[in-house]
Amino acid sequence: MNKQITSILLVAGTCIGAGMLALPMALAKLGVVPSLVIMFAIWFLTYYPSLVSVELNLHSERGLSLGLLGQKFSGKIAEIIGETSVKLLSYALLAAYIYGGSSIIQKLIGAECSNLAIQTILSIGIVILLLCPTRIISKINNIAFIGFLGLFFLLMVKIINCVDYHNVPWSVAPNFGNISAIATIVFTSFGYQVIFHSLRDYCGKDVPMLKRAFFYGSIIPMIVYMVWTCGVLCVIYKSNREFFGLMLNGKIEVGDLIQELSVIFKFSKLQVIIWWLSIFTILTSIIGVGLGLTESYTLGLQDKIKCPRFIATLATILPAYGISAIVPNAFIKTLSFAGAILVVIAILLPTYLFFKAKIQQPYLCILNKFVLLICVIAGLMIMLLEIF
Repeated sequence: MNKQITSILLVAGTCIGAGMLALPMALAKLGVVPSLVIMFAIWFLTYYPSLVSVELNLHSERGLSLGLLGQKFSGKIAEIIGETSVKLLSYALLAAYIYGGSSIIQKLIGAECSNLAIQTILSIGIVILLLCPTRIISKINNIAFIGFLGLFFLLMVKIINCVDYHNVPWSVAPNFGNISAIATIVFTSFGYQVIFHSLRDYCGKDVPMLKRAFFYGSIIPMIVYMVWTCGVLCVIYKSNREFFGLMLNGKIEVGDLIQELSVIFKFSKLQVIIWWLSIFTILTSIIGVGLGLTESYTLGLQDKIKCPRFIATLATILPAYGISAIVPNAFIKTLSFAGAILVVIAILLPTYLFFKAKIQQPYLCILNKFVLLICVIAGLMIMLLEIF
């Protein structure tokens, strides 16, 4: 039972991150009901193909990353596509987190300090953190995640109590253009595909345990996102229609959203909860993505150069810092780009490998090739919408 709970929480913890902060900003254009529908649809679009990666890992001697699965079932080109996609996703997410974190800090301190200066200081801080021993980083991450869960529960109790069910933006403008503009951002919020191989090693070939881990582990974030997004939209719609209008037009930063929530809840302790919740969310996301990318580079450099950890850390943070400094409103834009890359990681490449492998006796009998093809078509549409 403990192993099952741990595996479920590992999926949920990997999924829930700073992308959650962007959901109300993006989904304001749709309204409450269309937002619930699209979050459920994208949950299924990420969950069902995730079973393909589980299946491929079950047919391997041990858990393998997407790149190694590509090498095993297809060849060098699939391996390169897998590894490149994961790295592009990691850099896009880190850039979004650095930009979003600096925006929140700038609003929090209220000082006349440029966002670029705060991004620089934050990036240096991240480098120092990632140079710490892994056990220390893990402890910091655990503390931050536990803090996030506790503060999120307290905040949502307050938000739900403040919702006026007679004054709710049930539907705003759920047209094709608005849906296409936010699809990749929502897709990014369900990004737990980097831990398949870790869970395969942790759970072994216990198929029922793996199925429950990914089902319940992905359901928890979906519920969290639904409650958070709809609660925030309802409270802001009721309290400040002008700010809600700015959200519709995409004219606010993530720091503006957090500041507005802290203003709406005039109770000082609740303001502190909102700010700390945002900081914990950004911190756990940075640690999760940054540590994974740093360790990947360290393994590749350890036999080639001196101080591989330091070089690997710089190779992890500097490109992300450069993107966040150059791209305006990088939080939303890089999350959108990350969603397009995640389509390759979550749907396209695993499904291709599944068909390429020609598995005769699958461990997961619920996998249906017709449903997978529908998921592939939907994934390609999301990518094309982001590109064009």
